[in-house]
Amino acid sequence: MERKNRDNSLIKSIEPVINGLGFSLVEFSSHRNRSNLTINTIIYKNSGVNLADCSTVYKTILPRIELLEDSRSVNLEVSSPGLSRNIKTADEFEIFIGRKVRVLKKDDSEWIHGSIDSVDNNSVNLNIGKDTLDVNFADINKAKLE
Repeated sequence: MERKNRDNSLIKSIEPVINGLGFSLVEFSSHRNRSNLTINTIIYKNSGVNLADCSTVYKTILPRIELLEDSRSVNLEVSSPGLSRNIKTADEFEIFIGRKVRVLKKDDSEWIHGSIDSVDNNSVNLNIGKDTLDVNFADINKAKLE
């Protein structure tokens, strides 16, 4: 499992704004189709994300994106990660500290169930009952919120 690529200039411009609104940027993807730009943004906060939150973020970042891209043909979607999100990058573990997850290690057939306690550069520390377990990101095949 790898870290997010934060080199995208659009991400560098809107992530601080999203953070300033009290949210974490979980996922950001964009693609062009002729003259249209489609952007999918997933946001998170510990207390949950509702429709009003998505609307606030949408209204806040859309003008900035239009200005940066010099385009009025921007299709922006803002959503929550959902209840059972597949964790796609190592950075997401840090965003979801405290949440319950299940992790499937490479070459293993049993899921590890626990809650995210802490994260460092190479691994995630899971609380599993009374014990803790460090799982290296390189050993993770799949991970999912519970």
